[in-house]
Amino acid sequence: MGYVLDDRNEVFRVYESICNKCKHFNIFEFTCLAFPEGIPNEVLAGKNDHSKPFGFQMNDIVFEPTD
Repeated sequence: MGYVLDDRNEVFRVYESICNKCKHFNIFEFTCLAFPEGIPNEVLAGKNDHSKPFGFQMNDIVFEPTD
């Protein structure tokens, strides 16, 4: 039982999520510098703009627009 199904691509809303406009976003792994283990679904789904760090984050990285 070492396989974990990752369905983050089903949660990601390309037109609603702020992630695809962020310079920290890795679209191939649905991760970023703020969330190296995986971006929370509410951010991927566009329900949170990640303008403030989450309480459980191990850093203070937030959304920064791409150049």
